[in-house]
Amino acid sequence: MDLPKTFLVVDDNADSRFLLVKTLLRKFPTAIIRECQECVDAVKIAQLDTLAAIVAHRAADLDGISLIRELRAANPKVIILMVSGLDRTESAIRAGATCFLNYDEWLRVGSLVTDLLSRSAQAQAGRAGGGRGNLPPECNRPGIGQSKSTPTANN
Repeated sequence: MDLPKTFLVVDDNADSRFLLVKTLLRKFPTAIIRECQECVDAVKIAQLDTLAAIVAHRAADLDGISLIRELRAANPKVIILMVSGLDRTESAIRAGATCFLNYDEWLRVGSLVTDLLSRSAQAQAGRAGGGRGNLPPECNRPGIGQSKSTPTANN
């Protein structure tokens, strides 16, 4: 039997965390999902067996871009998906995020994480190349993993 998958959800807004957790649990009903709003806690959790971190553009004590850098330093293998109501794709990717998702597409977070995990496993098994070039197709379209010409609604 496989061990449950462990995810991290970081957001300063409790309602947003709740929605992201519920959406992940639909795709991963046996998952362990750790929530936090403080970056210090997030970095400690990411150092454990965390498969993926879903990071908002703001945590209680640090902005999401800075948090991505810290998470990437703490765990180079963790999948990091940034979610925001504003297009922060380029800065998120430069900071080390695996992919970016606009909050207005939050219902897709489970499917996107599933695809990212699958591609990560393939890359580790040597069946596919790693890096940004091996992201799911949706990470290569406007709004997810690529800049749009106009930002979405404010978060």
